[in-house]
Amino acid sequence: MTGRGTSGSWQIRGVQLGREIGATVLPNALDVAPYDVAVLVKRPMAELLQRFRQAGTKVIWDVVDSWPQPAGNEWNERRCLDWLEEMFIMIRPAGIVAATKHMAADCEKFGVPVLALPHHARPGLRQNPIRPLKVVGYEGGVQYLGRWLPIIERLCAARGLQFVLNPAELADVDMVLALRDCAGYAPRNWKSNVKLANAQGSGTPVICNREAGYLETASGVEHWADDEAELAAAFDALEPTEARRAAVKTLSAAAPRIDSMAARYVEWLRSKF
Repeated sequence: MTGRGTSGSWQIRGVQLGREIGATVLPNALDVAPYDVAVLVKRPMAELLQRFRQAGTKVIWDVVDSWPQPAGNEWNERRCLDWLEEMFIMIRPAGIVAATKHMAADCEKFGVPVLALPHHARPGLRQNPIRPLKVVGYEGGVQYLGRWLPIIERLCAARGLQFVLNPAELADVDMVLALRDCAGYAPRNWKSNVKLANAQGSGTPVICNREAGYLETASGVEHWADDEAELAAAFDALEPTEARRAAVKTLSAAAPRIDSMAARYVEWLRSKF
């Protein structure tokens, strides 16, 4: 497993998952000759690609979150698919790992094996004790909330709720928001399920945008919001403690665990390469 080694997605798809499947994990690997197959996580580097080609190492490209951001978050479908094709021609991967089923379908045209592998829940998550609703949380860069931030702050203020950015633990908040202010094709169809996976893994009630990554891995008890009215309705639906407590078992049962994601990964690698 290799890549730039600096992003959150590298920690999930490179470090955590790589260790779980028994791979050698090397950011910006310098000596690739000993390896038959290398998984390149996220964005490629010209020097690294050259080393792969010189060593005859097969490259599996994990496309997760690799389009240019923030600019690419506003691209339309045609621009995103053109970028994907440009990258495929440059990397020449023997296989592709996609973060969503929708992304996997977009990669099928290249004629190489494709695996749709959602993000696993963060290992070691503490389970949410479910208390009366007082704290609403969000994990991630505040810049991606965009128009949502004043809406969230207004709804929380009207209900006497505290809004917390990047809480120490999801179990410290009473519900969590998986919202993003991006209208482009990639965020809606290619972004991973990571925020939902962590909510499920900690049993924390969650409100999501209707993105492919969330829709594909939903348990049935998530709440959905793409505008202020829907978000207000979701806040109201999750206000009763019992309503949130009733969702916990379903959320937890649906959580993508690292061991099951690793087993799927290894089976695919062994069968295709």
